[in-house]
Amino acid sequence: MVYNLFSIVRKNIPQYSGNCSLCGLSTEYSGFCEPCLSAVQRDGHYCQQCGNSLGKQPFGATCGQCLKKPPRYQTLVAATHYEFPVSHAISEMKFEKQLHHIRSFSNLLLEALLKHYQDTPLPQAIVPIPLHSNRLRERGFNQSQLIAKHLNRKLNIPLLDHALLRIKDTPHQIGLKAVERRKNLKRAFTVKQELPKHIALVDDVVTTGSTIQEASKQCLKHGVERIDVWCLAKT
Repeated sequence: MVYNLFSIVRKNIPQYSGNCSLCGLSTEYSGFCEPCLSAVQRDGHYCQQCGNSLGKQPFGATCGQCLKKPPRYQTLVAATHYEFPVSHAISEMKFEKQLHHIRSFSNLLLEALLKHYQDTPLPQAIVPIPLHSNRLRERGFNQSQLIAKHLNRKLNIPLLDHALLRIKDTPHQIGLKAVERRKNLKRAFTVKQELPKHIALVDDVVTTGSTIQEASKQCLKHGVERIDVWCLAKT
């Protein structure tokens, strides 16, 4: 089945009364007040494949790094930049169980997806990046799985939340260089069930891309032909 975002009505992005995730002021839209929403929205030109900034290059272009050595995934859609105050909010979400941030930032990601998929079909399944069982017991939840469930409810795309398994308990990646991250993540994932040809891998933050690259590698070995990456924040 091919999913087209034209079939997703904008009213699926809820209007509700509450407090802004970042400043606490009253808001009626998506979990952010207007000033904070303007501050965190990801404006500018970005590489259509890896999502890195293109500077003054034309919209829709591919960066030199992707032209030279393309990543294993075909496109990356991010809700916002991984910088303060977004980085602080995501840290609160992961380490202080402030899970209200998931709804707010997932709605922002939903807006970005709405724009990105106007003329192209959506993936056939959503696959969250898994945590190792030890990390899951320690944290009590997998933030990527919760983000994926939110998008699954809004987009009506099948959620395969046990298709990808993390079999290597890697140390925290915070502060590590790209080469160290790649070494840690080598053979960290395995695929446990059949996957469709076109999937979306969902993660909270993409920094060097090492996690997404290794997960994509395993998915491609199991018949996946196209991988889109969806994340709340990109460095």
